[in-house]
Amino acid sequence: MPSPANAASQRAASRFKITSLIWSVYAPSFLLSLGQGILIPVLPLFAGADEGGLGGTALIVGLAVSGRHIGTMIFDVPAGICVSRFGLKKTMVVGVGLFALAAVGAGLAPGLWVLIAMRLLAGVSFALWSISRHAYIAQAVPIQSRGRALSLFGGISRIATILGPLLGGLVGEYAGLRAPFFAQALVGGLTLLLVLLTMRRLIDVARPSDGHNIYAVLGQTVTSHRREFSTAGLAAICLQFMRAGRELMLPLWGAQAGLGSAEIGYVVTVSSTIDSTMFVPVGYVMDRFGRKWSGAPSLIVLGTSMAMLPLLGGFWGLMVGGMLVGLGNGMSSGWVLTMGTDLSPRERSGEFLGVWRLISDTGGAAGPFAIGAIAQVLTLGAASVVTGGIGWAGAAVVVFMVKETLVKQRPTPR
Repeated sequence: MPSPANAASQRAASRFKITSLIWSVYAPSFLLSLGQGILIPVLPLFAGADEGGLGGTALIVGLAVSGRHIGTMIFDVPAGICVSRFGLKKTMVVGVGLFALAAVGAGLAPGLWVLIAMRLLAGVSFALWSISRHAYIAQAVPIQSRGRALSLFGGISRIATILGPLLGGLVGEYAGLRAPFFAQALVGGLTLLLVLLTMRRLIDVARPSDGHNIYAVLGQTVTSHRREFSTAGLAAICLQFMRAGRELMLPLWGAQAGLGSAEIGYVVTVSSTIDSTMFVPVGYVMDRFGRKWSGAPSLIVLGTSMAMLPLLGGFWGLMVGGMLVGLGNGMSSGWVLTMGTDLSPRERSGEFLGVWRLISDTGGAAGPFAIGAIAQVLTLGAASVVTGGIGWAGAAVVVFMVKETLVKQRPTPR
Protein backbone atom coordinates (compact mmCIF):
# COMPACT_ATOMS: atom_id res chain seq x y z
CA MET A 1 0.00 0.00 0.00
CA PRO A 2 1.40 3.43 -0.86
CA SER A 3 1.92 5.99 1.85
CA PRO A 4 -0.62 8.83 2.23
CA ALA A 5 1.98 11.25 0.84
CA ASN A 6 2.53 9.13 -2.27
CA ALA A 7 -1.21 8.68 -2.75
CA ALA A 8 -1.72 12.45 -2.52
CA SER A 9 1.11 12.98 -4.99
CA GLN A 10 -0.48 10.55 -7.45
CA ARG A 11 -3.86 12.28 -7.16
CA ALA A 12 -2.23 15.67 -7.78
CA ALA A 13 -0.38 14.30 -10.82
CA SER A 14 -3.60 12.87 -12.27
CA ARG A 15 -5.40 16.22 -11.82
CA PHE A 16 -2.60 18.34 -13.33
CA LYS A 17 -3.19 19.86 -16.77
CA ILE A 18 -0.56 21.69 -18.78
CA THR A 19 -3.21 24.21 -19.81
CA SER A 20 -3.22 25.45 -16.20
CA LEU A 21 0.18 27.08 -16.93
CA ILE A 22 -0.98 29.15 -19.91
CA TRP A 23 -1.53 32.46 -18.11
CA SER A 24 0.83 31.99 -15.15
CA VAL A 25 3.90 30.70 -17.05
CA TYR A 26 3.61 30.51 -20.83
CA ALA A 27 2.03 33.88 -21.64
CA PRO A 28 4.39 36.02 -19.50
CA SER A 29 7.40 33.99 -20.65
CA PHE A 30 6.38 34.49 -24.28
CA LEU A 31 6.08 38.24 -23.75
CA LEU A 32 9.46 38.56 -22.03
CA SER A 33 11.18 36.46 -24.70
CA LEU A 34 9.54 38.64 -27.33
CA GLY A 35 10.81 41.71 -25.49
CA GLN A 36 14.35 40.37 -25.34
CA GLY A 37 14.28 39.58 -29.05
CA ILE A 38 13.24 43.13 -29.94
CA LEU A 39 16.73 44.43 -29.16
CA ILE A 40 18.72 41.79 -31.06
CA PRO A 41 18.92 43.66 -34.40
CA VAL A 42 19.21 47.20 -32.98
CA LEU A 43 21.35 47.02 -29.82
CA PRO A 44 24.71 46.69 -31.67
CA LEU A 45 23.73 49.59 -33.95
CA PHE A 46 22.62 51.79 -31.04
CA ALA A 47 25.84 51.14 -29.10
CA GLY A 48 28.09 51.44 -32.16
CA ALA A 49 29.28 54.21 -34.43
CA ASP A 50 26.41 53.96 -36.92
CA GLU A 51 24.19 56.98 -37.54
CA GLY A 52 22.10 57.49 -34.43
CA GLY A 53 24.40 55.31 -32.32
CA LEU A 54 26.44 56.18 -29.25
CA GLY A 55 29.82 55.76 -30.99
CA GLY A 56 31.22 52.71 -29.21
CA THR A 57 34.16 50.66 -30.45
CA ALA A 58 33.77 46.97 -31.33
CA LEU A 59 34.91 45.99 -27.83
CA ILE A 60 32.40 48.30 -26.12
CA VAL A 61 29.62 47.13 -28.43
CA GLY A 62 30.44 43.55 -27.48
CA LEU A 63 30.29 44.50 -23.81
CA ALA A 64 26.89 46.15 -24.29
CA VAL A 65 25.52 43.12 -26.13
CA SER A 66 26.83 40.67 -23.51
CA GLY A 67 25.82 42.89 -20.57
CA ARG A 68 22.53 41.08 -19.98
CA HIS A 69 24.25 37.69 -19.93
CA ILE A 70 26.88 38.98 -17.52
CA GLY A 71 24.26 40.48 -15.22
CA THR A 72 22.29 37.23 -15.25
CA MET A 73 25.35 35.15 -14.35
CA ILE A 74 26.33 37.50 -11.53
CA PHE A 75 22.84 37.43 -10.02
CA ASP A 76 21.85 33.78 -10.58
CA VAL A 77 22.77 32.67 -7.06
CA PRO A 78 21.48 35.82 -5.28
CA ALA A 79 18.20 35.41 -7.19
CA GLY A 80 17.88 31.86 -5.87
CA ILE A 81 18.42 33.13 -2.34
CA CYS A 82 15.76 35.83 -2.89
CA VAL A 83 13.23 33.18 -3.93
CA SER A 84 13.83 31.22 -0.73
CA ARG A 85 13.91 34.27 1.55
CA PHE A 86 11.15 36.45 0.10
CA GLY A 87 9.06 34.03 -1.95
CA LEU A 88 8.66 33.59 -5.68
CA LYS A 89 5.75 36.06 -5.96
CA LYS A 90 7.71 39.06 -4.72
CA THR A 91 10.82 37.99 -6.61
CA MET A 92 8.85 37.56 -9.84
CA VAL A 93 7.20 40.98 -9.59
CA VAL A 94 10.49 42.74 -8.85
CA GLY A 95 12.18 40.90 -11.74
CA VAL A 96 9.55 41.90 -14.31
CA GLY A 97 9.42 45.46 -12.98
CA LEU A 98 13.20 45.82 -13.29
CA PHE A 99 12.99 44.47 -16.85
CA ALA A 100 10.72 47.36 -17.87
CA LEU A 101 12.76 49.89 -15.88
CA ALA A 102 16.04 48.77 -17.47
CA ALA A 103 14.52 49.09 -20.94
CA VAL A 104 13.40 52.67 -20.29
CA GLY A 105 16.81 53.54 -18.82
CA ALA A 106 18.61 52.09 -21.84
CA GLY A 107 16.35 53.96 -24.25
CA LEU A 108 17.11 57.25 -22.45
CA ALA A 109 20.84 56.49 -22.02
CA PRO A 110 22.95 59.58 -22.82
CA GLY A 111 26.13 57.56 -23.14
CA LEU A 112 27.63 54.11 -23.42
CA TRP A 113 28.28 53.44 -19.74
CA VAL A 114 24.69 54.19 -18.79
CA LEU A 115 23.60 51.82 -21.55
CA ILE A 116 25.92 49.08 -20.27
CA ALA A 117 24.68 49.62 -16.70
CA MET A 118 21.08 49.26 -17.87
CA ARG A 119 21.95 46.06 -19.75
CA LEU A 120 23.51 44.67 -16.56
CA LEU A 121 20.31 45.59 -14.71
CA ALA A 122 18.33 43.78 -17.41
CA GLY A 123 20.45 40.71 -16.64
CA VAL A 124 19.61 41.01 -12.94
CA SER A 125 15.91 41.24 -13.79
CA PHE A 126 16.11 38.17 -16.00
CA ALA A 127 17.80 36.17 -13.23
CA LEU A 128 15.06 37.12 -10.75
CA TRP A 129 12.28 36.29 -13.19
CA SER A 130 13.70 33.06 -14.60
CA ILE A 131 14.61 31.48 -11.27
CA SER A 132 11.32 32.41 -9.60
CA ARG A 133 9.44 30.96 -12.58
CA HIS A 134 11.63 27.85 -12.49
CA ALA A 135 10.96 27.39 -8.77
CA TYR A 136 7.22 27.67 -9.40
CA ILE A 137 7.35 24.98 -12.09
CA ALA A 138 9.31 22.72 -9.72
CA GLN A 139 6.50 23.08 -7.17
CA ALA A 140 3.47 22.96 -9.47
CA VAL A 141 4.30 20.42 -12.20
CA PRO A 142 4.46 16.69 -11.33
CA ILE A 143 7.51 14.82 -12.61
CA GLN A 144 5.48 12.78 -15.12
CA SER A 145 4.49 15.98 -16.97
CA ARG A 146 7.63 18.11 -16.68
CA GLY A 147 9.14 17.06 -20.00
CA ARG A 148 6.08 18.17 -21.96
CA ALA A 149 5.52 21.29 -19.83
CA LEU A 150 9.12 22.51 -20.08
CA SER A 151 9.72 21.54 -23.71
CA LEU A 152 6.57 23.53 -24.57
CA PHE A 153 8.01 26.40 -22.58
CA GLY A 154 11.25 26.13 -24.57
CA GLY A 155 9.36 26.04 -27.87
CA ILE A 156 7.26 29.08 -27.00
CA SER A 157 10.40 31.03 -26.03
CA ARG A 158 12.06 30.09 -29.32
CA ILE A 159 9.07 31.26 -31.35
CA ALA A 160 9.02 34.56 -29.45
CA THR A 161 12.75 35.02 -30.09
CA ILE A 162 12.12 34.62 -33.82
CA LEU A 163 9.30 37.19 -33.82
CA GLY A 164 11.07 39.69 -31.55
CA PRO A 165 13.92 40.64 -33.92
CA LEU A 166 11.44 41.12 -36.76
CA LEU A 167 9.41 43.55 -34.63
CA GLY A 168 12.52 45.29 -33.30
CA GLY A 169 13.99 45.75 -36.77
CA LEU A 170 10.80 47.32 -38.11
CA VAL A 171 10.43 49.67 -35.13
CA GLY A 172 14.09 50.70 -35.34
CA GLU A 173 13.87 51.28 -39.08
CA TYR A 174 10.83 53.53 -38.98
CA ALA A 175 10.93 55.10 -35.50
CA GLY A 176 14.65 55.36 -34.71
CA LEU A 177 17.13 53.27 -32.74
CA ARG A 178 15.84 54.34 -29.32
CA ALA A 179 12.24 53.36 -30.03
CA PRO A 180 12.75 49.56 -29.69
CA PHE A 181 13.86 50.05 -26.08
CA PHE A 182 10.56 51.71 -25.26
CA ALA A 183 8.74 48.95 -27.14
CA GLN A 184 10.56 46.49 -24.90
CA ALA A 185 9.50 48.50 -21.84
CA LEU A 186 5.88 48.36 -23.03
CA VAL A 187 6.12 44.58 -23.33
CA GLY A 188 7.60 44.47 -19.82
CA GLY A 189 4.70 46.54 -18.49
CA LEU A 190 2.13 44.23 -20.09
CA THR A 191 3.94 41.25 -18.60
CA LEU A 192 3.91 42.82 -15.14
CA LEU A 193 0.16 43.43 -15.43
CA LEU A 194 -0.39 39.80 -16.45
CA VAL A 195 1.73 38.51 -13.55
CA LEU A 196 -0.18 40.65 -11.04
CA LEU A 197 -3.52 39.40 -12.38
CA THR A 198 -2.53 35.73 -12.13
CA MET A 199 -0.48 35.92 -8.95
CA ARG A 200 -3.23 34.70 -6.62
CA ARG A 201 -3.14 31.27 -8.27
CA LEU A 202 0.59 30.77 -7.76
CA ILE A 203 1.93 28.32 -5.19
CA ASP A 204 4.59 30.19 -3.26
CA VAL A 205 7.76 28.66 -1.85
CA ALA A 206 8.32 31.28 0.81
CA ARG A 207 8.97 30.03 4.33
CA PRO A 208 9.85 31.73 7.59
CA SER A 209 13.49 32.63 7.97
CA ASP A 210 15.28 29.99 10.02
CA GLY A 211 18.04 32.33 11.04
CA HIS A 212 20.74 30.34 9.28
CA ASN A 213 23.58 32.16 7.58
CA ILE A 214 22.79 32.33 3.85
CA TYR A 215 26.38 31.50 2.92
CA ALA A 216 26.29 28.40 5.12
CA VAL A 217 22.99 27.33 3.57
CA LEU A 218 24.38 27.91 0.08
CA GLY A 219 27.53 25.96 0.90
CA GLN A 220 25.46 23.11 2.30
CA THR A 221 23.35 23.06 -0.88
CA VAL A 222 26.44 22.83 -3.08
CA THR A 223 28.00 20.13 -0.90
CA SER A 224 24.84 18.04 -0.64
CA HIS A 225 24.27 18.07 -4.38
CA ARG A 226 27.86 18.09 -5.60
CA ARG A 227 27.34 14.90 -7.62
CA GLU A 228 24.39 16.38 -9.49
CA PHE A 229 26.28 19.60 -10.20
CA SER A 230 29.42 17.78 -11.35
CA THR A 231 27.61 15.37 -13.70
CA ALA A 232 24.29 16.78 -14.92
CA GLY A 233 25.73 20.28 -14.47
CA LEU A 234 28.70 19.40 -16.69
CA ALA A 235 26.34 18.08 -19.37
CA ALA A 236 24.32 21.32 -19.14
CA ILE A 237 27.52 23.34 -19.61
CA CYS A 238 28.35 21.35 -22.77
CA LEU A 239 24.85 21.83 -24.16
CA GLN A 240 24.73 25.56 -23.43
CA PHE A 241 28.23 25.92 -24.92
CA MET A 242 26.97 24.32 -28.13
CA ARG A 243 23.79 26.40 -28.18
CA ALA A 244 25.66 29.67 -27.87
CA GLY A 245 28.36 28.49 -30.25
CA ARG A 246 25.93 27.78 -33.07
CA GLU A 247 24.87 31.45 -33.10
CA LEU A 248 28.48 32.38 -33.89
CA MET A 249 29.52 29.39 -36.01
CA LEU A 250 26.88 29.57 -38.73
CA PRO A 251 27.49 33.27 -39.59
CA LEU A 252 31.28 32.75 -39.52
CA TRP A 253 31.12 29.80 -41.92
CA GLY A 254 28.73 31.76 -44.12
CA ALA A 255 31.22 34.62 -44.33
CA GLN A 256 34.02 32.10 -44.97
CA ALA A 257 32.01 30.74 -47.92
CA GLY A 258 31.52 34.25 -49.31
CA LEU A 259 27.79 34.41 -48.64
CA GLY A 260 25.99 37.70 -48.17
CA SER A 261 24.13 38.71 -45.03
CA ALA A 262 20.78 37.90 -46.64
CA GLU A 263 21.87 34.35 -47.51
CA ILE A 264 23.24 33.83 -44.02
CA GLY A 265 19.95 35.15 -42.66
CA TYR A 266 18.03 32.57 -44.68
CA VAL A 267 20.18 29.78 -43.22
CA VAL A 268 19.74 31.02 -39.65
CA THR A 269 15.98 31.46 -40.12
CA VAL A 270 15.49 27.92 -41.47
CA SER A 271 17.67 26.53 -38.66
CA SER A 272 15.67 28.42 -36.03
CA THR A 273 12.37 27.33 -37.56
CA ILE A 274 13.31 23.63 -37.36
CA ASP A 275 14.57 24.23 -33.82
CA SER A 276 11.30 25.78 -32.68
CA THR A 277 9.07 22.99 -34.04
CA MET A 278 10.66 20.14 -32.08
CA PHE A 279 9.19 20.78 -28.63
CA VAL A 280 6.10 18.55 -28.99
CA PRO A 281 7.90 15.26 -29.81
CA VAL A 282 10.74 16.10 -27.42
CA GLY A 283 8.35 16.60 -24.51
CA TYR A 284 6.66 13.29 -25.26
CA VAL A 285 10.02 11.47 -25.41
CA MET A 286 11.21 12.93 -22.09
CA ASP A 287 8.02 11.97 -20.26
CA ARG A 288 7.62 8.58 -21.96
CA PHE A 289 11.19 7.23 -22.16
CA GLY A 290 13.29 9.48 -19.92
CA ARG A 291 15.41 12.61 -19.92
CA LYS A 292 18.51 10.87 -21.31
CA TRP A 293 16.65 10.13 -24.55
CA SER A 294 16.55 13.87 -25.22
CA GLY A 295 19.88 15.11 -23.83
CA ALA A 296 22.27 12.54 -25.32
CA PRO A 297 20.89 12.50 -28.91
CA SER A 298 20.77 16.31 -28.95
CA LEU A 299 24.44 16.60 -27.99
CA ILE A 300 25.42 13.93 -30.54
CA VAL A 301 23.57 15.62 -33.42
CA LEU A 302 24.81 19.09 -32.42
CA GLY A 303 28.40 17.89 -32.08
CA THR A 304 28.33 16.02 -35.39
CA SER A 305 26.75 18.89 -37.31
CA MET A 306 29.25 21.41 -35.90
CA ALA A 307 32.21 19.19 -36.82
CA MET A 308 30.77 18.72 -40.33
CA LEU A 309 30.59 22.44 -41.14
CA PRO A 310 34.13 22.62 -42.62
CA LEU A 311 33.08 19.95 -45.15
CA LEU A 312 29.94 21.78 -46.32
CA GLY A 313 30.69 24.46 -48.89
CA GLY A 314 28.44 27.04 -50.49
CA PHE A 315 24.93 28.19 -49.68
CA TRP A 316 23.18 24.82 -49.90
CA GLY A 317 25.92 23.06 -47.97
CA LEU A 318 25.62 25.57 -45.14
CA MET A 319 21.82 25.25 -45.34
CA VAL A 320 22.11 21.50 -44.73
CA GLY A 321 24.47 22.17 -41.81
CA GLY A 322 22.11 24.77 -40.39
CA MET A 323 19.17 22.40 -40.62
CA LEU A 324 21.10 19.71 -38.73
CA VAL A 325 22.14 22.25 -36.10
CA GLY A 326 18.52 23.34 -35.68
CA LEU A 327 17.41 19.71 -35.40
CA GLY A 328 20.04 18.95 -32.77
CA ASN A 329 19.23 22.01 -30.67
CA GLY A 330 15.49 21.42 -30.96
CA MET A 331 15.95 17.87 -29.63
CA SER A 332 17.00 19.38 -26.29
CA SER A 333 14.06 21.77 -25.97
CA GLY A 334 13.48 22.23 -22.23
CA TRP A 335 16.12 19.66 -21.23
CA VAL A 336 18.23 21.93 -19.00
CA LEU A 337 15.11 23.28 -17.27
CA THR A 338 13.66 19.81 -16.81
CA MET A 339 16.84 18.36 -15.32
CA GLY A 340 17.20 21.29 -12.92
CA THR A 341 13.58 20.93 -11.87
CA ASP A 342 13.85 17.17 -11.36
CA LEU A 343 17.03 17.44 -9.30
CA SER A 344 16.01 20.38 -7.13
CA PRO A 345 14.91 19.57 -3.55
CA ARG A 346 11.55 20.90 -2.36
CA GLU A 347 13.40 22.55 0.50
CA ARG A 348 16.08 24.99 -0.62
CA SER A 349 14.90 24.81 -4.23
CA GLY A 350 15.75 28.50 -4.71
CA GLU A 351 19.39 28.06 -3.69
CA PHE A 352 19.72 24.88 -5.78
CA LEU A 353 18.23 26.44 -8.91
CA GLY A 354 20.39 29.54 -8.49
CA VAL A 355 23.54 27.42 -8.52
CA TRP A 356 22.16 25.26 -11.35
CA ARG A 357 21.48 28.31 -13.51
CA LEU A 358 24.91 29.73 -12.76
CA ILE A 359 26.56 26.49 -13.87
CA SER A 360 24.56 26.19 -17.09
CA ASP A 361 24.88 29.90 -17.93
CA THR A 362 28.66 29.52 -17.70
CA GLY A 363 28.59 27.34 -20.80
CA GLY A 364 26.52 29.86 -22.73
CA ALA A 365 28.79 32.75 -21.78
CA ALA A 366 32.01 30.84 -22.54
CA GLY A 367 30.91 29.38 -25.89
CA PRO A 368 31.29 32.31 -28.31
CA PHE A 369 34.44 33.60 -26.59
CA ALA A 370 36.17 30.20 -26.61
CA ILE A 371 35.19 29.43 -30.21
CA GLY A 372 36.37 32.85 -31.37
CA ALA A 373 39.68 32.45 -29.51
CA ILE A 374 40.34 29.01 -31.04
CA ALA A 375 39.47 30.30 -34.52
CA GLN A 376 41.84 33.24 -34.09
CA VAL A 377 44.76 31.21 -32.72
CA LEU A 378 44.28 28.15 -34.98
CA THR A 379 41.59 28.02 -37.69
CA LEU A 380 37.82 28.14 -37.93
CA GLY A 381 37.90 24.47 -38.92
CA ALA A 382 39.76 23.60 -35.74
CA ALA A 383 37.18 25.52 -33.73
CA SER A 384 34.41 23.48 -35.39
CA VAL A 385 36.13 20.18 -34.58
CA VAL A 386 36.75 21.18 -30.95
CA THR A 387 33.14 22.31 -30.60
CA GLY A 388 31.94 19.00 -32.02
CA GLY A 389 34.17 17.14 -29.57
CA ILE A 390 32.58 19.02 -26.68
CA GLY A 391 29.17 17.86 -27.88
CA TRP A 392 30.25 14.22 -27.99
CA ALA A 393 31.92 14.53 -24.58
CA GLY A 394 28.69 15.95 -23.17
CA ALA A 395 26.73 13.06 -24.65
CA ALA A 396 29.09 10.58 -22.97
CA VAL A 397 28.53 12.33 -19.64
CA VAL A 398 24.75 12.06 -20.07
CA VAL A 399 24.89 8.36 -20.99
CA PHE A 400 27.41 7.14 -18.43
CA MET A 401 27.37 9.60 -15.53
CA VAL A 402 24.00 11.36 -15.30
CA LYS A 403 21.27 9.46 -13.49
CA GLU A 404 17.84 9.18 -15.08
CA THR A 405 15.53 11.50 -13.16
CA LEU A 406 12.22 10.27 -14.58
CA VAL A 407 10.88 7.95 -11.88
CA LYS A 408 7.35 6.91 -12.68
CA GLN A 409 5.07 6.15 -9.77
CA ARG A 410 3.13 2.91 -9.86
CA PRO A 411 -0.63 3.33 -9.92
CA THR A 412 -2.34 3.03 -6.59
CA PRO A 413 -4.09 -0.37 -6.24
CA ARG A 414 -7.80 -0.22 -5.61
